[in-house]
Amino acid sequence: MIRQTMVASVDKPSEVEAGEAWLNANRDALTHAEEEGGCGCCVRMWKLEGPAEVLARIPYEVSASSDWDTA
Repeated sequence: MIRQTMVASVDKPSEVEAGEAWLNANRDALTHAEEEGGCGCCVRMWKLEGPAEVLARIPYEVSASSDWDTA
């Protein structure tokens, strides 16, 4: 299992929609999915863990990295 972070700017509805849609479609394949960080007013962040082949399909516009990925 690997870890990956997704981040969406709230002022870019397409990013929020992409992140939520990906998470809804892939939640069952993940071993960990947690929305954390960001204030919620301008940034939404998800900490994810699961198979590499699942996390490789995170949409480019919301793919990010954080300390979570390397912990």
